[in-house]
Amino acid sequence: MTRNAESLIHHQPIHAVGAVAYRYDTQNRLQILLIKKRRGYWTLPKGKVAPTEDDASALLRELWEETDLTGVVEDQMAQVMYITPRRRLPRRKIVTYYLVQVAPDAIATPGGRSGEIIERVRWVTPAAALRRVKRKRIRDIIACARNVLRRRSQNHGAADR
Repeated sequence: MTRNAESLIHHQPIHAVGAVAYRYDTQNRLQILLIKKRRGYWTLPKGKVAPTEDDASALLRELWEETDLTGVVEDQMAQVMYITPRRRLPRRKIVTYYLVQVAPDAIATPGGRSGEIIERVRWVTPAAALRRVKRKRIRDIIACARNVLRRRSQNHGAADR
């Protein structure tokens, strides 16, 4: 057994949470928040859950640290597992993504509190998010969130009539 394989067996996985932060603009168009880390790709906000935190608390803390935003944690969208591509021994990372509704007039700003420099934040349509994001697992989460929010919007529209 290789040293790297041993590290996957003997270490607890890293538990993290991610946010599909969304809002509706003044024309009632759905927008999703993307972040871009230093030397990174466009992605969704995420971070580790501290031992004393539950998922919702960790999610709101990470969202605030990375974007200066807060919101209401809603449905779980997906859970993904991957091996961290770090310089040290690789570890399994399990990330649970949730919808987070943000106020329509909320202004996101790149945060620097988390130790990872966030260079840019941008509100985009789901279609634009799917074009910007490179990682398939993140695109899949965005597509799932878009579908859930569309169904929710259609159901609310039918109930209002």
